[in-house]
Amino acid sequence: MPTPRPSHLLWPILGSVGAVVALIAIFLVGMNAGNPVRKDAAAPAPAAAGGTPPARPSPPPPGIGKAVRDGKFEFVVSRVDCSKTQVGVEHLRRTAAGKYCVVSLSVKNIADRPKYFLGSAQKALDAAGTEFGDDELAGLYANQNIRTLVNKIDPGERVTGKLVFDVPKPVTLTSLELHDSFLSGGARVTLR
Repeated sequence: MPTPRPSHLLWPILGSVGAVVALIAIFLVGMNAGNPVRKDAAAPAPAAAGGTPPARPSPPPPGIGKAVRDGKFEFVVSRVDCSKTQVGVEHLRRTAAGKYCVVSLSVKNIADRPKYFLGSAQKALDAAGTEFGDDELAGLYANQNIRTLVNKIDPGERVTGKLVFDVPKPVTLTSLELHDSFLSGGARVTLR
C-alpha cells in the first residue's frame, strides 16, 4: 500500500505555482498595454535612433526648358504666351472664345520608326486640375510658316511648333500634360 503524501505540503506548492503564473500574466499584459494591436490597420514601426530618415517629398515636375519623355517622344516646352485673343494673319485668323495660350515646344522621336504627333492628345491644366484641349484649327493658323507638328516625325528627328489652347480669360494654366498618344500616361511640365 502506497504511503499517502501529507496534504499540508500540497497547498503551499499550488499557491506558489499560481503566484508565478499570475506574475507572468501581469508582466505580459503590461508589455502589450503600450502597444495595442489593431486588426483594422497596421501601424508603422517606430524608427530607431540613427535609423532611416523620413522619405523626402517628390520633386515637382520639370518646367519650361527641361526635357520630358512619354512613350516614343521627348518634349521640350520653350515658351508659353497667354496674352493673345487671335492667332493667324489677315484672312487666316481665328479668335478665341476666351484667350489663347500658345505653347512653343519641340518634339523629338526617340523611337526606331516614324511616328505622328497628335496635338489633340495634349492637355493644359489649371491649379484646380481642370483640363483644356488643344484647339487644332488655331494651331494650324499659329504654325503657318513652320513645319507643323502634324507631319510624320522620323526616328531621331526633332521638330518645333506651337500648340494653342483656348481657355477662359480668368484661367491661369499651371501645367501641361504631353502625350505620345491618346492612351499613354503623359509627361507633366509645370508652367510656374
